[in-house]
Amino acid sequence: MGWLKTLVSFITDPIADLTGGYVERKRIAAEMAADVARAENNFKIAQFNAKAKRCMQAEQNDADYDLLVLKNRDKTMMDEVIILFFLGLFVCHFIPAMQPYMQKGWQAMGYKGAPWYFEFVIVGIAVSTLGLMRLFRAFWGSRERKKSARGS
Repeated sequence: MGWLKTLVSFITDPIADLTGGYVERKRIAAEMAADVARAENNFKIAQFNAKAKRCMQAEQNDADYDLLVLKNRDKTMMDEVIILFFLGLFVCHFIPAMQPYMQKGWQAMGYKGAPWYFEFVIVGIAVSTLGLMRLFRAFWGSRERKKSARGS
């Protein structure tokens, strides 16, 4: 009877090993898939946290910049000279008698009208004079969104 048990064992053990190995491989694959899904979710959460941290840091940097600009304005007159110069140029665009001169001046420099950097300077004056860095970011962000919408 012992030889029969050995013979049956000889035939069934490899099948049991194959079946057991298959079940073990399936279990390992399921664990790996769960680990990958967990890692992907953790990565997405880390990305969102990093983005939130960058936004909060940008807000703090803007506030710090605004305070620094307002403190430094007390120390020099050059700011006022530059501001008056560019505001004078800006106002000249709205005085009918000066408009031809303004247009010819921009054309002499190769522009059809006031260049983009003139607009940038005027916004910069508002930022530096009033401490409006958030306004600047909103303004610049809306320009970038318009450009990307046109390009799409």
